[in-house]
Amino acid sequence: MNQGGDVLRRCFELAGAGQLDEAGDLAELSLDVEADNGLLWRFVGVLRHRCGDYTGARDALETAQALVPFDPTTSCLLAESLARTGHPGPAREVYEALVGDDRCPDKLLPAIAAGLGYLSEFSLALDVCVELIRRRPEHAEAHFGAAFYLRRLGRPPATALAFVARAHELAPDVELYRISLATLLDHAGRRDEAYELLRGIDLDGVSCRCCLRRMTTIFLAAGDSTRGETCRRKTGDDPEDC
Repeated sequence: MNQGGDVLRRCFELAGAGQLDEAGDLAELSLDVEADNGLLWRFVGVLRHRCGDYTGARDALETAQALVPFDPTTSCLLAESLARTGHPGPAREVYEALVGDDRCPDKLLPAIAAGLGYLSEFSLALDVCVELIRRRPEHAEAHFGAAFYLRRLGRPPATALAFVARAHELAPDVELYRISLATLLDHAGRRDEAYELLRGIDLDGVSCRCCLRRMTTIFLAAGDSTRGETCRRKTGDDPEDC
C-alpha cells in the first residue's frame, strides 16, 4: 500500500478509537506533502464537519470533490457546509442532485429535507418528506416533517392534521407529536379531543415553552385550571410569542 493509503488507514483507526484530534492532526500534516490526495481531503472535511467547523469542512470537501468521486453521504455533508457558510445556491444544487440520485439512501432524506428547510426551500423540503413517506410509510418523522413544511408554506392547519395524526399514531411516545396534534385539533374546533390527548402527559418532562403555551391554552379552555396554571408557571415570564 502506498504511503497515502497507510496514512489514511491510520487516520481511520485513530478516529475509530475516539482519538479525533490525533486523527485530524495526522491527516492535516499529511496533506502538507500529499496535497492532491482526495481521500485525505475528504477525511479532513468529514472530520471538520463532525467538529462543527463548517467553513473548514466546506473548503476541504470542495477540494476533495475535485479529486475523487463522492458518495451521497459525503455530498450531503458538503451541502450542509455550504448552506451554513452562506452559499445557499450551491447548497441547493447539491441537495437537488442528491434527490435525483438513485444511489441516495432513504436514511439521508430527513437530512436533505432539513437542509432545504434551513435554506427556506420549504416546498422542496415538503417534496422530500412526501417522497420518504412514499418509500417508507411507517417513518413517523417524515409525516411530521410534511406537516411542518405545510405550515411553513402558510397552508391552513387542517392540511397538516392528517400528517401529524399519522406521526402520532406511529410514534405515540413522542410528546412533540402529541402536543402538535392536540394543537391542530384545537384549531379545528375539536377541543375535547385535544384535551384528552394532553391529559396524560407528564408536565414535569415538558420544557419547551412553545409546547407549554399551547398546552396552557387547551387546559384552561377545558376548565382544567390545575394543569393550565402548572404549564403557565413553567413558561416563566418570557413574553416570546410562539
